[in-house]
This record gives sequence, C-alpha cells and structure tokens, in this order.
Amino acid sequence: MRWIVLAMLLAVTSINYLDRLMLSVLAPILRESLHFSDSLYGNISGVFQICYAVGFLFMGRLLDRYGTKKGLAIAAAVWSLASAMHASVTSAAQFGAWRGLLGFSEGANFPACTKAVAEWFPEEERALATGIFNAGVNLASVVGPPMFVALTAHFGWRACFLSVSLAGFIWVAVWLAKYKTPTQTLSTTNAPTKTLTTREALRFRQTWGFMLGKALVDPSFFFLLFWLPLYFHDVMHLQMAQIGWALPFIYFMSGVGSITVGWLSGFLLRRGWSRRRSRITSILLCAIIVPIAIWNALGGSVTHTVIWFSLAAFAHQAFSSLAYTMPGDVFPSSAVGTVQGLGGFTGSVMSVIFSAVLPGYLIPVFGYTPLLITFSFGYLAAVFVYSRTYGDFQRVELGTNEFAPAIVLQ
Repeated sequence: MRWIVLAMLLAVTSINYLDRLMLSVLAPILRESLHFSDSLYGNISGVFQICYAVGFLFMGRLLDRYGTKKGLAIAAAVWSLASAMHASVTSAAQFGAWRGLLGFSEGANFPACTKAVAEWFPEEERALATGIFNAGVNLASVVGPPMFVALTAHFGWRACFLSVSLAGFIWVAVWLAKYKTPTQTLSTTNAPTKTLTTREALRFRQTWGFMLGKALVDPSFFFLLFWLPLYFHDVMHLQMAQIGWALPFIYFMSGVGSITVGWLSGFLLRRGWSRRRSRITSILLCAIIVPIAIWNALGGSVTHTVIWFSLAAFAHQAFSSLAYTMPGDVFPSSAVGTVQGLGGFTGSVMSVIFSAVLPGYLIPVFGYTPLLITFSFGYLAAVFVYSRTYGDFQRVELGTNEFAPAIVLQ
C-alpha cells in the first residue's frame, strides 16, 4: 500500500509543479500578451513566492492538526481552481492575484508528502521515497515545456492552465477515494502522537538548521525555475522549440539525481553506516558538484551549457530530496508537517528576495553570471549548517510538558 501512496504523492507533486512551471515556460509569450517587463515579471514571481511562504507556514501546522488526507485534498482543490482562473485574466494585475492564491495553497504539497512518507516508510526507505515523489518536480519539468509549447501553438496559452487544472481535480477525486491513513505506521520514530506548536518547534536546533539550510538553497532552485528559460531565450538566443527540448533534458537529469542519491543514502544505511554519516556524506557530494557545474555551464555551445546545467540540476534535486528527508529522521511524523512548514516558509521568503524580485532589477545591469555563481555556493554552507545542528541525528522525544534537554536549544 505504501507504494500506491507514493505513486499518488508523485502524481500530485508533478501537477503542483506543472502549475508553477507554466509561468517561466510561457514567459516570452506572456510578456507580449499581458505586457510584462522584466521587473514586472519578477514582481509577479515575487507575489507567488510571498504567498507560497505564508502558505507553508500555515499549511504545515494544519496538516499536523487535521491529517494528510483532508489537508492535502483541500489544498489541491484550491490550487487547481486558482490555476483554472489564470485562463480568465486580461491584465498583469489579475494574473498576479491568481498567482498569489496558487502559491498560498501549493504550500501544502511538500509538508503533506514528507508527512505521508514519515507515516508509511521505515527510515532506510525514506530517502528513496522522498526522492521518488520529489522527482515529480522533474517529471513535470520534462513533460511540461513541450506540452505547453504544443498546447499554445494549437489552442493558445490559456489552454495550458485549464489542462493542468483538470488534472488537479481528477487527482483530488482519486486521493479522497483511495488514500487511507495508516493505523500503525512502519517507522520507529512515529510512536509519539504529540504535535508541536510553531513556538515549540522553534525550540529545537534541528528546526533552525532545516530553516537556515532552506534559506541558503531554495533561492538557487527558484532562480533556475523562474529565469533559466529567459536565460536561454535572451542570452543563448534559443527559440521556443529549442527551449522545449533543452529544459526537459535538464529537468530529467535532476529527477535522476533525486532518486539516485536517495537510493545511495538508503544503501549506506543498510550497509551499517550511521544516519549522520550516510546523510551528510551524500549531501556533501551534491554540494560540491553544484558550483563546479554552474561555473562550467557559463559559456560555450548550447549543448555544452545544457549538459553542465543538467549536472547542476542533478546535484540540486538530490540535495533537496535528502534535505527534505532529514526532519523525518529526527522528528516523529506528528510534528514533521510543522517543521517542514517552517523550513519552507524561510526558504520561500529568501527566494522572494533573491530569486524573484531582485533579479528583475539586477539582471539588466549585471547579467546572470554573478547571481548564478553566488547561489551555487549556498549548498556548501547548508551542509555545514546541517552537520552542526543535526549532530548525531538523535531522535527527538516529545513529552507532554517537556522536551529532551540534549536536543533543545540552550
């Protein structure tokens, strides 16, 4: 049953990211149709990120309180409605408003998926399971660009939003019909049933480590998500058809990274490595690859650039999957949603500033290179943070009125 659950998580993550990806893929067309400047495009991306951040903060807490099934179904229905309403807009202001609602509701996806994985999977399978559902980001990125290009060519850009919205509503119906919350979970970390308030979660250094790591890494990913299609269009001078094959290859490789390194971490655990050694070693390998790949991606032929960006995307998604897994290693599933929500909120706030709003003003002046190189070193900084805050990956014990003193921030 847990693999059926995982298939549904993969599907909803794919739909979630199809909704996000449309703006960046269709950006050259939307700039003409709705009269976007680079700064206005950045501001609209920022609206999404701000609402996404707030959604993370609220949704993780609600998921822990009301459960994965009900919370994720409501959120997916709301973001599918918001996606459909994009097709009705006639101005940039209307587009930004619906983009905001989309961002707020989509904040539930990753807290819900990681919570479901913590409920259904034992620790040696969790990194792989997280890598698989997280590969929905890449599945969407492989399928999305050529699909959006084809739909736009035949039916116009509005058909893209309507198609993905329909897929979302179908998924909600299947989820409500098929998903069952396990009466006894497979993970040894799930015995406590006490949930955490936001204030209580902030007393743990692991929560702060997860939050700071997301703040260092998320802007890099969202910068690529929002701006890479425009980089190919404006700097590499690729046409939409060329972008339609370049992006799927890059995102396909990131999906390979998501699953491969998740499997590697689980393999090392099965070979007797400690949680700390297996997680930190795997995530450090990814952090070393990213700046090397980004540096080599800047310059050269189109094929050369795509290959190196693909390697960077491989390493990023592998890093991201492992980072999402680590709160489930130390917190019980009843608290994972809250911790994930706090981390998502922090990462999204930083992404608003450094991957959405500021690039719209900095890129016309300095170009893409300084931002890409700067972001690439955030991964190494995040590894240092994780190694210091997670310690030996000791499990958090949630009592009724007190916390394990070895874990709480002093």
